[in-house]
Amino acid sequence: MSQQHVLEFAAISDTGCVRDHNEDAIVVCADYGCAILADGMGGYNAGEVASAMTSQVIADYLCAKLDGSGVSRLGFQTLNLSRWMVESIELANRHVLYTSQTNADCFGMGTTVVLACCSQDKLLLAHVGDSRAYRFRDGVLTGLTHDHSVLQEQLDAGLLTEEQARFSSIKNLITRAVGTQEDVVVELHAHPMKEQDLYMLCSDGLTDMLSHDEIQLLMQQNAKDLSQCCRVLIDNANAAGGVDNSSVVLFKVNAMPSPSWMQRFLLR
Repeated sequence: MSQQHVLEFAAISDTGCVRDHNEDAIVVCADYGCAILADGMGGYNAGEVASAMTSQVIADYLCAKLDGSGVSRLGFQTLNLSRWMVESIELANRHVLYTSQTNADCFGMGTTVVLACCSQDKLLLAHVGDSRAYRFRDGVLTGLTHDHSVLQEQLDAGLLTEEQARFSSIKNLITRAVGTQEDVVVELHAHPMKEQDLYMLCSDGLTDMLSHDEIQLLMQQNAKDLSQCCRVLIDNANAAGGVDNSSVVLFKVNAMPSPSWMQRFLLR
């Protein structure tokens, strides 16, 4: 079965109802089983630069590594792929930081990023900041990432409830970003995939406007058509106020990739 049939992707990025430009960036590398979403920040247009640069640097680095690996793009290379994912974000961090320090128009820029890569029966997720990844399985939506934010730290400490957090004035203060310091700490986890799983990457423009239960209901109603599901999620975020850019990447596991004879040999 071809990789295109194993994984199905859809994505939309929208400016929203308030802002006049979009600082989110998406790159989907369907042939490689990878997707990248970044949400930029900084001075006028600098957020756009940071998110676009980060997503493209990551994509270029990963595609080059996967092309040169000699292994099926969705094959058994979880350990290598995990390392390459972290290295790609570290490389993006250096590019963004250098541009911020050498271009006055880009001073102080940075970006969040969430990166998803499929490797046989595993989903690898790497992220920095508060852009998120979710799994939709058997009608239930589950968060797979933990925000790097001041608000999340307060939630973890029991100082706020989830309901209070939704309306907090500090919910956009992040504690990690790409391009703001010389070293970036990347959080990376692996999750077992199942056939018919649906995964979502999104920026906080979606999750600030819609509650977990609202997103889950919309996915229950629209999961069969990924492009429609993306559009419905964005439209509902805009209907709720659309105060920020909102971006969504959806990808569905239509079938589990089978290991080649060489991969089976390596697993013995």
